[in-house]
Amino acid sequence: MTGQGHSASGSSAWSTVFRHVRYENLVAGVSGGVLSNLALHPLDLVKIRFAVSDGLELRPKYNGILHCLTTIWKLDGLRGLYQGVTPNVWGAGLSWGLYFFLDLFLGCLEHHTVPFSLWHMNC
Repeated sequence: MTGQGHSASGSSAWSTVFRHVRYENLVAGVSGGVLSNLALHPLDLVKIRFAVSDGLELRPKYNGILHCLTTIWKLDGLRGLYQGVTPNVWGAGLSWGLYFFLDLFLGCLEHHTVPFSLWHMNC
């Protein structure tokens, strides 16, 4: 019976701790991270292409950003502009989502909105 009472007090403690957390912040962070990455990924790809082709004759030479973008578009289409976007989207979505989600929570801890004694409970 003590195990049941213990888990109930533990769950109420967590609900008290996460009472100040707004899940809208998580959604906003994930959305912002994903959308910004999708919008700017072609420019990141151009940056990588310039860095890789620096001084090598085996790689295609580009005259500028627009020339690089149009060359990739002509060779591979839209799919070529978004090569390797999946790991970047996952990383940006996860990092910005957690940042926005935990920012308010840690701010509440800093301003002592959440009782500090909850962290010393035997859960």
